Parts: sequence; C-alpha cells; structure tokens
Amino acid sequence: MSRTLPRLASTVLISLVCLSSAVTASAQEQLASNTTIAPVGLLPDAVSRAALLPATPPSASAEAPSLFVVKTGEAEFSGGRRPALLPALYAATVALQALDAHSTMTGLRRGAVEANPLMSGAAGNPTALLAVKAGAAAGTIYFAEKLWKRNRVAAIVLMAAVNGVTAAVVAHNYKVAARLR
Repeated sequence: MSRTLPRLASTVLISLVCLSSAVTASAQEQLASNTTIAPVGLLPDAVSRAALLPATPPSASAEAPSLFVVKTGEAEFSGGRRPALLPALYAATVALQALDAHSTMTGLRRGAVEANPLMSGAAGNPTALLAVKAGAAAGTIYFAEKLWKRNRVAAIVLMAAVNGVTAAVVAHNYKVAARLR
C-alpha cells in the first residue's frame, strides 16, 4: 500500500494537469467561435467599444446605420473568470496536504521523527495533524484568491510553487517511511 499511494497520487496530479490543459484549450476554442449578434439598444453599457464591430462593412457607411452590431466573446471572458488551471491547482493543494498528513503519520508509525519543529507538537496527534493540514490548504487557497484579485499570474505561480514544495515534502516523507520498514 505504501508504494501504491504515491503512484496513485502522482497519477491523479498528472491527470488534473492534463484535464486543466484540455479545459483551457476548450475554452479558447469556444472564445474563438463565440460570436453573437445583438440589437444595439440591448447591449450592456459595460461592453467596451473595442469588442463591438459595425454590422455593415466600412465601405457601406453611406447607407443608413444598421440596428445590429457583432459582439465577440471577448467581453464575456474578461470579467476575471478563473482559468481552469487555478481550481485544478486548488484541488492539487488539498490532495497534497492530505498526502502530506498520510505520509507523516506513516513515517511516525514506522519510527521516523518529525523534522519540522513547528509541526512536532501536532504530528503525534492525527486529529491535530489533519486540522493543521486542512488549515494550511484553506489558508493557501484563501491567499491565492486574494492575490488573484491583484495579480492573476502571481496567484497561479504561488499555487504552483506551493504545490511543488509540498510534493517534494510528500515524496521525501514516503522515501523515509519506505526505508524504515
């Protein structure tokens, strides 16, 4: 079981990354093909003029103005919607924190010692350890959401960095636990 769980976790993480890439590509295809026609008076004021195109070609401007404009899908996706990658990174954070708790408990049961002095008090109590790991996942997601409002790229980089460090810790914990069999 101790060798199966890390393999399963890595398979799940790789699947999440592949799934998020597929969803992102699908959204980009939808954006490229998302063109609608709406009456001029019914468009919301928030739609920028850059997203509006005249329904008649510029050469036909001598004729009466048209009642319709073409609205591309750009305005629909510019409202700060999260890319599919960000929720996938959130799910990976939760999964990695759970794996960190499992790998820590497995190592402690086999005789390992918690190396992190900040976690040494909670590591001996499974309930406290799970609470700390749940709080760490929730806190990371909370701060990434706050960061998303100011700097979207930084939020994604933060989540990728945290997940990378946590994945390294999990791999180390399982390696130590495997040596103590």
